[in-house]
Amino acid sequence: MMNANEALAKILKGMEPALTQLQLKTQQDGNTAFLRNSESVFRIALIDDRAALELQNGEDDYAQLALSLLELPRAEERDCKYIAGEFTEALEKQLKVKKPAAASQAIKPPKSVSKSAIRSGEAYYDALSFVNSFTGVYPQLRGAYKENYERYGGEFLPEEFFLRQGGNEAVLRTIRSNDKQQMKRLFGLLNEVYENGVNEVQSLIAVTILGALENDERLLASCVDYMSKDLAPVVIRVNAFLATSAGKKARQKLNDPPLYKPKKEKKPGIFQQMMGGGGMPGM
Repeated sequence: MMNANEALAKILKGMEPALTQLQLKTQQDGNTAFLRNSESVFRIALIDDRAALELQNGEDDYAQLALSLLELPRAEERDCKYIAGEFTEALEKQLKVKKPAAASQAIKPPKSVSKSAIRSGEAYYDALSFVNSFTGVYPQLRGAYKENYERYGGEFLPEEFFLRQGGNEAVLRTIRSNDKQQMKRLFGLLNEVYENGVNEVQSLIAVTILGALENDERLLASCVDYMSKDLAPVVIRVNAFLATSAGKKARQKLNDPPLYKPKKEKKPGIFQQMMGGGGMPGM
């Protein structure tokens, strides 16, 4: 569990390179920090479940430049890292920092692994190759995918993409519409990737994405006919479990599973271990 002082320190640490470049001096006072240069004073304040970046307009008057949710009881380092990037962009925009020409030629995400390599057992889907294929189904999210990858210099944060950049919203819109063709296309991808994905991707699909249904029987019922015999029982069990108070703790554990390449005969592995060890019920 992270307190406000620790969270703010991590946010400032993530902003450190930009603050040095912008020549902003930093002073932290508990859950508030002041950033100063010769012309401006900025304030970062953590209040309740929000982190705000503000610009001083007068002695006690501040204008908000950026605002982000930060639920401290459940906050993790990646949340602080995301806010640091968001606040850095707001500062650069406010101070009208011009990016070097080379920066516009940002790091390009790698291409997805080939289906032939996956089907032959030579490769498995990881988070990058999965989301690369996912943006083929939802091309409007390609910009968010690229931004996520570039923001941290080639490190991709899949939970951020789905929870904060529109991935889950797109999936839920498809499920709520219950359009046959769209559902077939979406679950055709999810079934294939779950079948041939590393453990991180299996968790991403069953917990982060489809776990967002939170045991909504109507939405789950509309998905069951489209899910594979391996994926469906896992998603049903995950949703039921995450709807309980104990599910919150399990979600935190499953959000950062150990990386390994599961053998195809071991399905779904981690969820059986985390939720009781017995075999999954047949559909």
